Amino acid sequence: MTKSNWTLVREGTNIPVAIGETIVSFRGLETVLLGGSPPHKPSSSGKVWVENAEYYPSVFNLKWVETPISQQ
Repeated sequence: MTKSNWTLVREGTNIPVAIGETIVSFRGLETVLLGGSPPHKPSSSGKVWVENAEYYPSVFNLKWVETPISQQ
């Protein structure tokens, strides 16, 4: 999932995650990624949206990374 110049990826592998993909939390909760918002300032980690909830990406072992404009 890419928004502005940010891409949501899996921690450790940096493999991009797509909307509609099943993701699993550190507690074993399996859910579907519905969207998210990238960081709005350097100290932010952004958010991810799943059914009826909003979480920090790290809950699902995800992170937002800046994507160079040439790779979008």
